[in-house]
Amino acid sequence: MSWLVPSIGYVLVVGALGVTSKLALDTLAWQQLLPWTLVAYAVAVGALIIIGEADFHWRSGTGWALASAALAVSALVLLYVALGLGEASKVVPVTAAYPAATVVLAAIFLGENITPARVGGMALVVIGVIVLAMAR
Repeated sequence: MSWLVPSIGYVLVVGALGVTSKLALDTLAWQQLLPWTLVAYAVAVGALIIIGEADFHWRSGTGWALASAALAVSALVLLYVALGLGEASKVVPVTAAYPAATVVLAAIFLGENITPARVGGMALVVIGVIVLAMAR
């Protein structure tokens, strides 16, 4: 269960990201928000390089790392666009339905099992997203 604390931290940080991004997007376009995101990533990467925890050597998983980076940037841009068009209290819960996509993709590409419990969990997520998106 060592994964639980960082997972809860992720939930809290992404929830706060929805609010801070929406506040920024009140006066900035997503294209103006993205460079500041790059600055924050650069600081984090610089710190990891300084303490010897990161480097730029090509390894067997580097292609997947590049694909992950491209997906992360794409996801963030799409989140910024959605937040620019909608309410944070609706956009963020809808975007939080990604675990359903992860379960299906993990079954297809990683051979993970889709159990009845996971199907039930995905159904609850989708139902919750629908309820939150339709709430006023």
